Amino acid sequence: MKTLLSDYLSASVVRSVVMPLPLQQRWDSFEHYQVMDPSGRLYGANYYIGPKADLYYYAFADAMYAREYLQLSAADQGRLDLMITGFNPMDRYGAQHIKRVLLTFPGAFAGIGEFTVHKELVSRKIAGETIRSTATVPLPADLDKKGTMSLYAQSLVDLLKVAEETGLVVTLHNDLYQTEVNYDGTVEDVFPGRTYEAALKHLCSAAPSASVIWAHTGLGRYVKPTSTHLKTVARILDSCPAWVVDISWDLVQENIIHPGPGMPPVNEWIGFFNQYSSRVLWGSDTVMFSKNTLELPDKVVPGQRLTVEQYLALPELIRPLFSRLPPDVAEKISHGNYVRLFDEARRKVRAWEASHAQDDVWDLSGPSAAVR
Repeated sequence: MKTLLSDYLSASVVRSVVMPLPLQQRWDSFEHYQVMDPSGRLYGANYYIGPKADLYYYAFADAMYAREYLQLSAADQGRLDLMITGFNPMDRYGAQHIKRVLLTFPGAFAGIGEFTVHKELVSRKIAGETIRSTATVPLPADLDKKGTMSLYAQSLVDLLKVAEETGLVVTLHNDLYQTEVNYDGTVEDVFPGRTYEAALKHLCSAAPSASVIWAHTGLGRYVKPTSTHLKTVARILDSCPAWVVDISWDLVQENIIHPGPGMPPVNEWIGFFNQYSSRVLWGSDTVMFSKNTLELPDKVVPGQRLTVEQYLALPELIRPLFSRLPPDVAEKISHGNYVRLFDEARRKVRAWEASHAQDDVWDLSGPSAAVR
């Protein structure tokens, strides 16, 4: 974090969220999957595309980042908003993990996430039993091919209710359209007609005052916007008043400013930004400050650390679009909405921590039973 602050956050980057990567790519002893960086050094599996081995949640990430954050000066802490990520969103004990982290590291965290529910290849690779194999109740309507994740899971309701209670901001990555992708990054099927709109609305209705950032408006590496994308996003925002969306990630921004066939034109995005000017956040979504190069179908080259110039070039990608917005709208999306959201989260979370400082982290009450 000190390097991020000293070398990469220029005066123009006022605040940055810090999201530890919770999903660890398992380095299997028998798969012998290795990648080579440009200098010829060999590494084990460090990216989710390529290896056949599964992904698992690495809970220690929260402690590692909290320790480093709390060693920063007050001024530097003020520029970074740290998120809790080391939990399985399909595990009902996740809600207790959130509270334990807050009580163990008071003053460190402002939010939860980014965590993933439905995300192309990622969802298929997460370790664990399928819902079909364990369910003793009717199956949820949003199961994908493997079926390990669902927006109808009571564990997600528990998490959002903890967010309501504590004031933490939640960042949720959930693709809007169902897409099936193999371990090597090749696309099996794309179902633009199968959206998760109903499931997203169901989730937000269960904890309507939870502050949620829906990442990338439901887009991603393999999930591209359809011609009706913004109409669907608008319906979800209208149904979920406490939700906002972000337009982070350069891959997503390319589809906004250089739309392909069948995608919403730039003018439609501009109209959306004007209509929902208080509900959109911008960000770079850079994985620390390095990038892997994905050479389909099965080759990933570990990236080198981005130069400061490369890192600071990311905000420039979207700047031409901002120049076409009214100044007050551009200011809200590029800066104001973020500061408002996270300043409020910090205030609420610090108050919750103070009022619960004497709670026993070993004896926290569990989530209530689901009502059927």
